[in-house]
Amino acid sequence: MSLDGYIEGSSCEYDWIVMDKDFDFAGHMERFDTFFFGRNSYDKLLRSGFGTFAGIRNYVFSNTLETADKNFTLLKGDIHAAATQIKKQDGKDIAVYGGTNLLTSLLDLDLIDELTMSVIPVILGQGMSMVNILKQRIYLTLIETKNFSGGTVQLRYEVQKK
Repeated sequence: MSLDGYIEGSSCEYDWIVMDKDFDFAGHMERFDTFFFGRNSYDKLLRSGFGTFAGIRNYVFSNTLETADKNFTLLKGDIHAAATQIKKQDGKDIAVYGGTNLLTSLLDLDLIDELTMSVIPVILGQGMSMVNILKQRIYLTLIETKNFSGGTVQLRYEVQKK
């Protein structure tokens, strides 16, 4: 995320997101076995040509898609019921892998336990915000911070339950 809170630039660009050389991406990914995608993030991933990660269950939440790629499970309808059922399953943590609308809905439904974001030292001035309009404020408790040599700061928060 940019210092001013954007997750993508005004032209849908991500070129400003530079992986800090000290960030252990593989180690970070070890804590997840499930990814949640919103429709737009899912479409962008497919267009990018990047594949999915091995050992990760991928779910796309969409009421407009009829089918999903073979590496994804399509979930339609009641987000609360679907996400709650998946959260109850044994396994590792779940990552919301993009989706301003999906993240907003999951926060509104009190289904997010923790937020981890990396703040990249760039100010974009405009773009896509991390969340849309929330039904109410979401209060967070800082759990951990990590500073990286390139200036990126990773913030990990617990979401205070309503």
